Amino acid sequence: MIQLNLFEPSTIKFDHLVADTARQAYYKVWLESLMGKYLVRKESGTKKYTLDKRIWKFDDFVQAEKFYIRKVKEKTNPNRKSKLKYNFAKK
Repeated sequence: MIQLNLFEPSTIKFDHLVADTARQAYYKVWLESLMGKYLVRKESGTKKYTLDKRIWKFDDFVQAEKFYIRKVKEKTNPNRKSKLKYNFAKK
């Protein structure tokens, strides 16, 4: 029997994106539930350094999931204006 801890986040979705760059840029994003709230977490950087971490909080799962999906679509859009073109990391 597995006992869940209400005080630890539970990951619902996770995506690891990578860009074909010399510094091997990455973008990790995941959706978690924690004590009835929903968090979208993001970490980005290069192979050697984590350059940015952010957390967005939501009371509603539907809104959190929409935000999560939008972030992934923005980063994987081949027509985005940024020089970084992300793809899903190979598993």
